[in-house]
Amino acid sequence: MDKGFSSNTVDLAEACKVLAESRSVQVLLQEEVGSGIYPEALKLMKTGKLEGDLGATVHDLFLETIVNQATTIWSGFIRNDSDDWPVRVNEYHGVFWVWAVESDPVGYFLDEASAISFARTNWDNVYEDDEEPELDESEGDGEICCPFCDTTDNCDHLLLMVDQTFRHAEGGVLYEAFNAKWSKIVEDADDPDFYEHEPFEDLLQEVDALADSELTASPDSAPGMSSTYSYYYCSSKKKTLAALKKFTSD
Repeated sequence: MDKGFSSNTVDLAEACKVLAESRSVQVLLQEEVGSGIYPEALKLMKTGKLEGDLGATVHDLFLETIVNQATTIWSGFIRNDSDDWPVRVNEYHGVFWVWAVESDPVGYFLDEASAISFARTNWDNVYEDDEEPELDESEGDGEICCPFCDTTDNCDHLLLMVDQTFRHAEGGVLYEAFNAKWSKIVEDADDPDFYEHEPFEDLLQEVDALADSELTASPDSAPGMSSTYSYYYCSSKKKTLAALKKFTSD
């Protein structure tokens, strides 16, 4: 399934802030727009405001250049019943994007780990070159693996493991803080007709905004389970601890 969403993507204007720091990109820009208006064009890129006719010119230039001159840094396949489809992560001077057959662009990533995580988790059963494709969930035990270190146990990347059915966190760095914040929301509601679904989903959105990847296991996909679980991961221990600090300070 193509989910087609990531909270870590940026648009081209924001990506241009990164591109503007590259000397090679600066040379290309000057060649394309001319020395006379080059300083103004570079300023637009550095501020991330591709406004007016010049901004449109810069936008179109790098929209095409990123596609044509990017280098593949990671490649794999999406397992299908017939032919497996290729999926790639491409990079152009610090800007990353994901390409897959019959999939619309989702935006640009500003770090390699987030782009690869999206490529590995946006579709069901993605495997890297030289890996063996896994069995379908219906054929296996439905275990959830960390998208960054492939462990099925708790790891430094696990931000939160939450039981969505009974609305209770059971693991991850945010475990205690999440349950405390959710308990306070319920207590403050002080309403016998309080409907928990929407505020709980809002709280999960806070976690999702801090995470680099999110996986879900349901009773249908993982035999023996009675609840639907969501797992949120960060690409490094440093990011996980930073997410904890931000979540508890909000």
